[in-house]
Amino acid sequence: MRADTWLILSLALKNLMRYRRRTFITGSVIALGLMFYILMDSLLLGWFTGTERQYIDYQVASGRIVTDEWWEDRERLPLEYAIEDTADITKLLEERQITYTPRTDFMADLIFYRDPFPEDGSYQVAVTALDPLMDGEVFRLAESMKNPDSRGSFLQPGDPGILVGNVLADKLHMQVGYPVGLEFTTREGYRQVLDARVAGIIKSGSHMVNLSGVFISLDTADRYLALEGAVTGYSILLPPGGKSRLRELEANLPGGYRLLGYEEIASEFIAMQEMESGGMGVFLFIIFIIASVGVSNTMMMAVFERRREIGMMRAQGLSDRKIRVMFYLEAAGIGVVGALLGLLLGALLNIPLVNLGLNYGAMLKVDGDVVDFGGLVIDSRMKGVWSLKSFVYGAVFAVTVSSLASFFPVRRMMKEEVHENLRRGMG
Repeated sequence: MRADTWLILSLALKNLMRYRRRTFITGSVIALGLMFYILMDSLLLGWFTGTERQYIDYQVASGRIVTDEWWEDRERLPLEYAIEDTADITKLLEERQITYTPRTDFMADLIFYRDPFPEDGSYQVAVTALDPLMDGEVFRLAESMKNPDSRGSFLQPGDPGILVGNVLADKLHMQVGYPVGLEFTTREGYRQVLDARVAGIIKSGSHMVNLSGVFISLDTADRYLALEGAVTGYSILLPPGGKSRLRELEANLPGGYRLLGYEEIASEFIAMQEMESGGMGVFLFIIFIIASVGVSNTMMMAVFERRREIGMMRAQGLSDRKIRVMFYLEAAGIGVVGALLGLLLGALLNIPLVNLGLNYGAMLKVDGDVVDFGGLVIDSRMKGVWSLKSFVYGAVFAVTVSSLASFFPVRRMMKEEVHENLRRGMG
């Protein structure tokens, strides 16, 4: 490395130490911004990661096979577009040794009567009919019955009972064994009522299941909905890294069928996640734009306090470019101080967020496991995660913005002639 390069580096470091109080104060502003970015990103990423896991474990799995017509009209959960040739689909899956389970989704009115319920009423629900023997191979619903807060028993083949999410059950004052009715439209368009009992109340790892889940056995649904063996979809489970098998399976499906990956089924959630990433980027940008004002003011003071020093360096033949680089390095040094302090604070405060979480329920005085922000459901105790990406991006952005913040003060000073630097510096 050339001698003048060493000179520039050593001068930049000496000036940082000379004005260490100013360096520390300005770096602290950057550190606070970086710390808040790390903590917010940790909480939001923790929520998205947890919600994605819930989708996969309880609703989506690796993918789902449906008919094209059903997918186009999916909001209505239409039974008329169910899969008829189930034998062909199951043969295709078994030949490729893919774990699967059939499910049928339909809309119904959950009917309850005074005694044992507090009053008569009905509640519209989306019902999922599942195979009690196969569903546990793909989803974690049956496993959730082991939760101490779950009550009753899981569904059995031919069982006319229903399984209800614990939050929905509490909302409707349900208990295990209570009689209820399910009123729905069969595949042929007739109204039908299934007289059932509450076989189990489940507290799962999915907020959507707990808030609105209603399940019945597949053979009971087949009989009352007049499906004659048809199902609305096959959920499949692939090992990690099985996307190539997903594409191969899709290529061998008969015409009129569609294999939906997690990305398609949960497209709205993924779009929200991408929006969050963009929002955090904007948040980071705003934080450091504010911090850059502090860095710019600090560098302006440094530049004007050292006019005579600058004039002396220019008079001795040090080029303007190298003087600019020296000040850019000083500003970058402030960014490095702020970044290191921010990373340290962010890491230390993120430890309890990851291990214990932030108790939103207590803060908002809300009972229960979830907080509903107008349809946006989050854990009442929201936990963070470790994200190397947010640490690296935040630190790099902090140093870069700090360096750029010194551009205008230095540029203004370099416009002056050498004799003006010396004269004003002496004044």
